[in-house]
Order: sequence, then structure tokens, then C-alpha cells
Amino acid sequence: MFFINYMSVLDDELNLRLLRYLVSGSGVSVNIRAIARKYKIHRATAKRKIKSFYDYKILNPPFYPFPQLYKEYPLLILVKADMPRTSEVIDFLKDDSHIFAAFSCMEGPYNTFLIEFFRDLESYHSWREQIVHDEKIPTRENRAAADANIFSNNLTFKYNPNCYVDDLKKEFESKENIILNNLEIDKLSFDILHDLTKGRFIQRNDSFLSRELDMDRKTIKHRVNILMEKEIIDKPKCFFPNLFIPPDYNLVVSLIEVKSRYIEFKKYIVFHNNISRAQEVSTGRYNYLIFSAFRTIEHFFDRGREIIDRFPESIGDISNTILSSKMIHTIKPQKLSLSWIERRLWEVKQR
Repeated sequence: MFFINYMSVLDDELNLRLLRYLVSGSGVSVNIRAIARKYKIHRATAKRKIKSFYDYKILNPPFYPFPQLYKEYPLLILVKADMPRTSEVIDFLKDDSHIFAAFSCMEGPYNTFLIEFFRDLESYHSWREQIVHDEKIPTRENRAAADANIFSNNLTFKYNPNCYVDDLKKEFESKENIILNNLEIDKLSFDILHDLTKGRFIQRNDSFLSRELDMDRKTIKHRVNILMEKEIIDKPKCFFPNLFIPPDYNLVVSLIEVKSRYIEFKKYIVFHNNISRAQEVSTGRYNYLIFSAFRTIEHFFDRGREIIDRFPESIGDISNTILSSKMIHTIKPQKLSLSWIERRLWEVKQR
């Protein structure tokens, strides 16, 4: 218990090495035997179902989410930028440890929409200067100035990337089957998908981790429990490959002006199955930032009308940025988390 009482959990090298495995999904897997037993199917059938989810990019293999990232990077920055369409720039967008997601867009002089995370304004400024200096992107003289909006992750009141599975469930129940990324999902497949996104039938191989990390299984279990209790990691699940955008859905980033009934509005958002992330903001007239996703633009407008009809006197101006799932440059759910863990591990080793 010494390391818990007298030093930060995230200053401990063994904890960081363990985190690297858990957040990457190494030693974490789907329990095929348990699925086969629940649904009374052969293990080969269950295994084939799981493999189809991965092959068709419907789900990623399971891993432990790292909510600590939003404490380490409290700044969320949404950027509309003018970027050249070169392989070098695309590689930069995919590899940079602060860019969570990048989309193609068409809005004024801008062709790229970026979602970025930073520790503070100083680090954001230094990063921008450095990537120009390193010629990762062209100088300002050769492109339109970026339009950046800065928000606080500390004001987030909803974060549930897998909420969309309940929207898919409604669609499935009305049609009795759905197609995602050209894969037809039958009832058995959907039930298994639903379980995995809720964190059911996920197992951790402590024997594997024990060998890899050279610590006994009891110690691993104890350390994982501490990491969970301190909310550094969360319950392992399977997530959509693009995290808060299910296959064949379109992302909508909305700034909303809410004039009254704030508590009711927030409660409505928390239980909305098309909204994965929401937070309070203060940007011009707008006081809420919402990330939602929809199968079709018509579906988006229908659900938008529902909100306006439910809060007719409360909703003011709305600014929507619609981003197609077909125009994603990169969304890597674990990239930023693993980059932060590696950097922290390096810092600890230097002490």
C-alpha cells in the first residue's frame, strides 16, 4: 500500500506499464465460452460472430477506457482549418498525439475539421508553433487562418460513446435486422453486439499480464482495482472503431443557445440515445456543445425538431457542423491515451 499512500498512482512505473497494456487492450479479450453458454451456441459460432464485427469494422476489440485523459488534457479545441491534401499532412493528422479526430469538410475557406486535446493554452500555442517550424503544415502565409474554439473538458456532463447501440436497437426492433458496413446483423449478432458494447463478456488475462509485467496476479488485480476506484480507467468494453460515430452514421457537432429550463434540458440530453457527449460552454450566444450522430440527415432534422418542440421557449440559436462518416481522416480512440501514458512513463524513468 506504500505506493498508494505516499506517491501518485500515475507516478508509479509499474502502474503505468500496466496501464499501457489495459488501455491498448493487450491481455483483454471477449469471453467466447461465456457467450456460447448464454446463447446456447457452439463456441465456433460465437467466435465467427465476433470475428465478423472486427473484420467489417463494426466494433474494435475490447480495451479499458482512460477517462483520466480528460483531466490531464482539460482543453478541448475544435478547429476548422485550411490544409493541403498531401500524404504528409494526412500522416501528420493520423499520428499527432494531440489530434483525436480529423474530418474533411467544406465551409468557407476550410477543408478540415479537427478535434484536439491539450493541457493548457501555453502547450497549445507551443504545439502550433512547433508543427509549423517542423513543416508538418504550411506557414500561415500560404493558407487561410484557422478558426479555433476552445472549451473545457471539466464542464462535460455526458460522455457515453456507446449510447448509440440503444438507437440501433430501436431500428433493429422495427426491421428485425440491420446492415452495418455491408454486414447484415441478425438477432443473435445484435444481441452479442449489444452485450459487448455494455461491457459484458469481457475478460482480462491476468496470467498473461503477470508474465509480461513480472508481477503476481494478486498484485495485478489489486492495482487494477485501485486504477478503477480512482477513475483513471473505466470498465472494459468493445467500442465502435470511430468511437462516437457508429458505422454508417454522420457526426453532428452543435453549439446550442438554451435560455431557460437548463436542468430539464440537461436531463433530456443525458438520456438521448443519439448524443454521446455534451458539455456546458460560453461561446457567444451558445452555452451548450453537443456531439451527436445519425444514420441520415433526415433523422437528424427529425430529432432536432423533437428537441425544439420539447423546449419551444428555451432553445435559441443553433450552429451545426455536419461531418460525414465517409470523410474521416482519422479517429483513433486509444492514440492520445497511449501517447500520454508513454510520455508519463518516460518522465518517471528519467527521475
